[in-house]
Amino acid sequence: MEKSYSNPEFSVELFSDAMFVSRSLLYKKLKALVDLSPNDFITIYRLKKSLPLLSSKELSVNEVAYTVGFNDPKYFSRVFKKFYKKTPSEYLP
Repeated sequence: MEKSYSNPEFSVELFSDAMFVSRSLLYKKLKALVDLSPNDFITIYRLKKSLPLLSSKELSVNEVAYTVGFNDPKYFSRVFKKFYKKTPSEYLP
């Protein structure tokens, strides 16, 4: 995850290949360990990686979205708000 999360092409298929398990086994393991689907796990991982970047104020919200692997800054903002109950702009100190 750490090496690939910023790649927008990083998918469940690539994640399962990197973990040397099938997609279905990856789903079962993640569901049992953290109660998340692989897609949700990747998304939340990316969101958590975005927090220090947003806090540093060195990058715009759009740049942060692309840096952590989102292809669409609007989608990033929507998912960010759903998870953190604030928009990325509201999160900025």
